[in-house]
Amino acid sequence: MTARAKTPLSLLVGLSTTLREPVLEAMTDATTVVVSVDQDELPGRGVLGWRVSDSSGPIDAGEFTVGDNCGACQLIESLMPLLETLVDRGHWDHLVLATPPAMEARPLVSTLVSVLPEIVVDTVTCVVDAVLLIEQLSGDELLAERGLALGLPDRRNVAELTARQIEYADVCVLANAHRTTKLERLEHLLVHLNPRTSVVTAAATGVPTGAVARTARFDFDAAEAWAGELAPSDRVQPSDDGVTTVLWRSTRPLHPARLNDALEDIVDGVVRSRGVVWLANRPTQRVRWESAGYSASLGTLGEWSDSNHLAECTVVATGMGLDPARLQAVLDACLLTESELATLDWSNLDDPFAGVF
Repeated sequence: MTARAKTPLSLLVGLSTTLREPVLEAMTDATTVVVSVDQDELPGRGVLGWRVSDSSGPIDAGEFTVGDNCGACQLIESLMPLLETLVDRGHWDHLVLATPPAMEARPLVSTLVSVLPEIVVDTVTCVVDAVLLIEQLSGDELLAERGLALGLPDRRNVAELTARQIEYADVCVLANAHRTTKLERLEHLLVHLNPRTSVVTAAATGVPTGAVARTARFDFDAAEAWAGELAPSDRVQPSDDGVTTVLWRSTRPLHPARLNDALEDIVDGVVRSRGVVWLANRPTQRVRWESAGYSASLGTLGEWSDSNHLAECTVVATGMGLDPARLQAVLDACLLTESELATLDWSNLDDPFAGVF
């Protein structure tokens, strides 16, 4: 008895459900079953609506209840049995999952890979608005302020979500491409944020001009490596059309107070940065560095002794019209000086991040 072939799944993410509709249509055919999840009723009723359809029309619909905990976690947990049931029915040879606007692909895909071996993730497609992309990547507006948060604990901002959706995508669709005069610059920006991605423009009708599903481009290890805490330095793209990515490194630790005072200067002109840094007053901790738009965040990643690296600082930052020399100078000024390295009692330095992470 031969084993049944795995069912390929194409995943569709992006903030605008309106711009996603023509892309979703392009992802489907007569052998495809589509699961669409919306969050229209989440703010008022605390539920996520889902619909299942194929070429014959609607098949089923329902709701997932979201409590006060992680909405994304509850969505993933609720989706798995539904997807498994559809695959077991054996009526279709391709599955498309259109997520709520505020959903990131990475946690969903990680769960699919680990718990549903009968499904193989084929393509992750992200739709972005060419008119609003720079604005979405550059601000500090919270998803909650737009009514898009996935539950009460969701404190992500629009820039963070947009960057993470792009960073995990095999295909990025530039919708509203006909309404911008800076198309090439936007394409360069997307490739700087994710060199793995293939950029496809959409026609004025919204229909993508290239393949957006069944591409067999998804590579879990490569996606995880790029979307992890630090973008691989060997994939940093050269500057082009005003888009610049800077790689900054140091074997000296950062002075916590000077770093805190410099946060606004560091993120000025930077749309996205990620890295691992070493704070002088926390000598054993690997500290995650992440910024999107005007917001920066730090968190723990374990101990340096648990990694393959000696304590160091490494940050990769991408910006529009970014001055690499200025950014490097700002970061260098946050490091302990040679004199401080020799004379300071690092453990007694004030910690402005106490209680934050």
